[in-house]
Amino acid sequence: MRIYTMLRRLAGTSLQRCRVNKVQRKQRSRLAIGLGIVVMIFVLLGTVACGGSDGSLAKGGLNLVVLSGQGRIGSDGGNTSVVEDQEAVVTFGDQITADEDGVKLLLANGSLLYLNPGTDLQVVTFSAEGTVKLNQLKGQLEVKAGSPLLTVEISTSVTDAFVLKTMQFTATPTVRDTAFQLWIDGVDAHLTVESGEVQVTNDDRTETIPAGSEVKAMPGGELTVSQSVASVEPTAVAVGPAITPSVTRPSPTATAAATVAPKYPAPGLVGPDDGSNFKGDETILLIWNNPTPLSEDEWYEVQLWREGDVPYTVVQRTREGTWKVEPKYYPGRYQWRILIVRSQEGQKEVLSPPSDTRRFSWLSPVVQPPTAPTSPPSSGTSVDLTVYLRGTKQGVATFRGEKVNAGTIYNEGGTVYGDVAVQIGSTKYHFDQDPEPVGVEQLPAPYRIEFKFSDSLVAVAEGMQPGFNPQKAQFWVGTLNCNSNTPPDKPYQIEMTLYAGGETRKHTEINFLVADDPLCGVGGPEPGESGGGGEEPPPRRP
Repeated sequence: MRIYTMLRRLAGTSLQRCRVNKVQRKQRSRLAIGLGIVVMIFVLLGTVACGGSDGSLAKGGLNLVVLSGQGRIGSDGGNTSVVEDQEAVVTFGDQITADEDGVKLLLANGSLLYLNPGTDLQVVTFSAEGTVKLNQLKGQLEVKAGSPLLTVEISTSVTDAFVLKTMQFTATPTVRDTAFQLWIDGVDAHLTVESGEVQVTNDDRTETIPAGSEVKAMPGGELTVSQSVASVEPTAVAVGPAITPSVTRPSPTATAAATVAPKYPAPGLVGPDDGSNFKGDETILLIWNNPTPLSEDEWYEVQLWREGDVPYTVVQRTREGTWKVEPKYYPGRYQWRILIVRSQEGQKEVLSPPSDTRRFSWLSPVVQPPTAPTSPPSSGTSVDLTVYLRGTKQGVATFRGEKVNAGTIYNEGGTVYGDVAVQIGSTKYHFDQDPEPVGVEQLPAPYRIEFKFSDSLVAVAEGMQPGFNPQKAQFWVGTLNCNSNTPPDKPYQIEMTLYAGGETRKHTEINFLVADDPLCGVGGPEPGESGGGGEEPPPRRP
């Protein structure tokens, strides 16, 4: 009843404005010419308000209701918090971000969305008929679709062996009450279908995915479909509360027919104990039981992910019963688990359920956290910016100053993205925490930082829509195409401005050049498996 009432509240007002009965039309026909012109103007205004016949955008935006939790809506006007039982309106380009407890939303077309903590969605298109398209930027999304009018897309790119691979993945339910989960792991997309069925596309390939299946989509158009994932990996995506208790499950008969018993039981974890804390100079050794010898193509897979991120990142495959956490993961709070897989010719088959999930903390010495400003600052408060450009020839390039001529720091094919550490008085704010694991993660009100990219840079960047997060001081542009090398007198620019309310507090401009790369766009051999070594993560889209 609550959902029904909210849907009526969302849809009722705009629909009433669109109804014109026969009596009204007859009365208009009898009016004088002057009054008829006025009536025509109102009719035109009503058409705009209610959406044109071509499915154009509804005036005022896409309506939604917050059922539980809390989130933020980012737009050109800044960030607005939304809480339980609050109605909101979003429009093209607005970004919806879940806070630490996640947020559950009801859309006007009847779809329920649960955004796990840290998940970002961006509005792409919507119409008066209820069609909605959202771009999932990061995190994990759980959906119960009220109709096939909802589409979720994920766009990523990666440079592999000097070849740019892009992914344009979309998921659209084909029947009512379809329930699915969608999450991003690096540059790959994962989808599990709990009920109904989902049509997915990755570049030019299209598949219809039934309930009980998992899809992995990778740049380059590759799709891997695994059947009956619920029976093999029951806790693969258990990071948020279910969207609704009424999710329809596959019938017992259908599930039993498709279920394949796992070859091995779930590995048992030995240590460290759940919730263990470690200092920076301590060694962390993950240990599990391995009583059964594995075949040559079978491995223990170590899955490790930063607490609050989407599980699961594969960091190691080994036939031993231990793995030492590498220094590159310091510091942080992590979750981990083990399962057994078979790996042949780049294909993975899960042979066991996952182990229990445990947590540990590997942190710097405890220090008193800085106190964030709680009121508008005085004009005399000192501020400073440190810019981190990522994806350069040297990895991370660091800059400070009002106007920086960075020189030739990118090759063609490099991905331009980064973040800014903001110093306000004695407090440093740096969301990414790399390469400096210090500071408060989000700028406090009324501060925000906005970015501007030169038209020439946007023109040669591919693979994603350029953008930024004003509160986390992150920005992303895209991958430089093979015609992006620049002469010295025509550098690309990235400008950033720190605001305190309406006051400009700091401005920095970075100018840089791009070198010609003769191998840009030339294919190379596909990298083989390293026999268990962890892979460096690709550039992340913030």
